[in-house]
Amino acid sequence: MSIQEFIRDLSRLDPSKSSSEKFRDFCELAFCAYAKLTASPARAKNLEERYMNIVQTYRDKDTIRAYPRLMAMVWRGVMDGQDFLGQAAAELNALDAKTGQFFTPMPVSRMMAVIGLQGAETAIKEKGFITLNEPASGAGGMILAAAKVITEMGYDPSSHLLVSAQDISQIAYQMCFLQLTFAGIPAYVERCNSLSMESFDASWTPATLAFYRQHGRLF
Repeated sequence: MSIQEFIRDLSRLDPSKSSSEKFRDFCELAFCAYAKLTASPARAKNLEERYMNIVQTYRDKDTIRAYPRLMAMVWRGVMDGQDFLGQAAAELNALDAKTGQFFTPMPVSRMMAVIGLQGAETAIKEKGFITLNEPASGAGGMILAAAKVITEMGYDPSSHLLVSAQDISQIAYQMCFLQLTFAGIPAYVERCNSLSMESFDASWTPATLAFYRQHGRLF
């Protein structure tokens, strides 16, 4: 799925907002929709309110109706092995370079995953799954690369990988949650300061529910 096609279609929507604003809204709307699946009733209500507050900022409601189609484009891109949202954010200038945000090309992420996962196959055989911690996750590209490497080892990441991911940026947190959700990766994604451990928000991806039923434990 073409990231350029996604950006083109997004840019054509409601001209009262910039493309980067629409991208941020898109990520938050999708995040609210999927995070509700593993949220408590009180948090689910809060997420629904956040969703509707964003919807009300659009004069052109056709934009909101177009977002599910864009979400399907992201899902297909992630399933094709792309860090789709990370690259789209970079091309839309939705990243903040002053705070160290930048897009890591997937070949680089894959190389790092291959190096970092040496011995993973033995650990999976012994324990049933491995855990992975990413303290500066960004959009989750390195986690997606790690899942791909585990798949190539002959294991299903949805059953044999459990992830803890953190980022201080709200949009990075939301992008990471969405991409791990679309990839079917069990994960606890947290918006926090990995140095001070101050936490602002956190969500389990839906795949964690099946992972817990299979293994009977998480971290």
